[in-house]
Amino acid sequence: MDRIIHTFISKHQLLEPNDKVLVAVSGGPDSIALLHFLCSLRKTMPLKIIALSVDHGLRGQESMEDLDFVENICNKWDVEFVGTSVDVNSYKEESGKGTQEAARTLRYFFFEKMMNTYQADKLAMGHHGDDQAETIMMQLVRSARPEAVHGIPVKRPFANGEIIRPLLGVSKAQIASYLATHHIEARIDPTNEETDYTRNAFRRHVLPFMKEQNPKFHQHMQAWSERVRDERVYIREQAQEVLKTVHFSSNVEKFVQFSNRSFKTFPLALQRTAFHLILNYLYMKQNEDISYLHEEMFMNLLSDEKPNATLDFPQGLKVTRAYDEITLSFHAAQEPEAFSYTFQPGEEANLPDGSLVIAEWTEECESAGRYVHLCDSHHVKLPLVVRTRKDGDRMRLKGMRGSKKVKDIFIDQKVPARLRDTWPIVTDQTGEILWVVGLKKGGVLIDLSSGPWLRLQYKNKADT
Repeated sequence: MDRIIHTFISKHQLLEPNDKVLVAVSGGPDSIALLHFLCSLRKTMPLKIIALSVDHGLRGQESMEDLDFVENICNKWDVEFVGTSVDVNSYKEESGKGTQEAARTLRYFFFEKMMNTYQADKLAMGHHGDDQAETIMMQLVRSARPEAVHGIPVKRPFANGEIIRPLLGVSKAQIASYLATHHIEARIDPTNEETDYTRNAFRRHVLPFMKEQNPKFHQHMQAWSERVRDERVYIREQAQEVLKTVHFSSNVEKFVQFSNRSFKTFPLALQRTAFHLILNYLYMKQNEDISYLHEEMFMNLLSDEKPNATLDFPQGLKVTRAYDEITLSFHAAQEPEAFSYTFQPGEEANLPDGSLVIAEWTEECESAGRYVHLCDSHHVKLPLVVRTRKDGDRMRLKGMRGSKKVKDIFIDQKVPARLRDTWPIVTDQTGEILWVVGLKKGGVLIDLSSGPWLRLQYKNKADT
């Protein structure tokens, strides 16, 4: 086992000479074996080792005895010891978390504090190869998303240093043999034999069968985990090209927008990866409620023939498609309020979003443009009205016989559904629609040889 661990540490560059290493020690076989191995490593590599032990207060006197046991071992092996007790049951009530999650949270609070106190380089943990195999199998059962199946990392950033797991290359049986060879005793937690917790059930019923099929199953799972992580790093790097086409808001209320057409030019694997990176941004990586079903819903939305659609994701996130525009936002859409303002030439109408519609007489028939409309004054009944749309709205278009539904104009112009109910429409006193601002101009064809003309101009809030 020594050779396997030495090779594993070297391969993954887990330790450097003169590292200050905190070791999480529960008193169980795995953590005691890890502590003993690191102590023996001091003979060939200068290391500063501090053992950390946490009593979770869940097994009364027995868990207190675990703490005393670890302290005695540390005294025997010349290792500095720091122990603490935490109240898991009280924290469960405060936080609403389950027993295992609450215990883990408090344990890591203590570890982080000690990393900062000692300015340590590494926090070593005793997870082994069988733990890795169990974790991967549990993740496969729970999720079909590749991003959610990755196993236990060999190392990862933590506090001011790293968490390292030197024993991931060896099995629980090898650890037991190591302890027997060195005549080392360890404490056994009786809750490890209970099957109330999912991991224990996998440990007792699933892993033994897999080991029967392949005694090196734990090695295969570790190799698989390393390969998957390497490939995923590469895919995430490539997905950054997708994210360059995405707008991430810098406002307090987070939202993301992108062009569906541009997004879909990338390979499907990168689309999926970018989708999960976007969710990491929006959920601040707290997206455990997202399943492969949400991913499928999102991908179907991109390919849907309907130009307007909305998906509801966990925690109030809405994914909206409006023609080519895709928006992901937690901001609850407010019901649009209808408006109607009367105004005369020489006046301006202030719209709710801060935009303006200005009316004035003019003798010049200059080129109009998209946001300027010249009307034949002889066919306009004052005062003017700027309002939101109404059911059944129709308008006569210049150069066309008959009329057209405003609803169809919005569809033809690919106006997002969320904007249609607040789009400004200018009419005269009789209700004749003169202008669907920025989209279509109505009214009788102007005789440019006579005047004056009524000039309508729209200025959005960025221009005012």
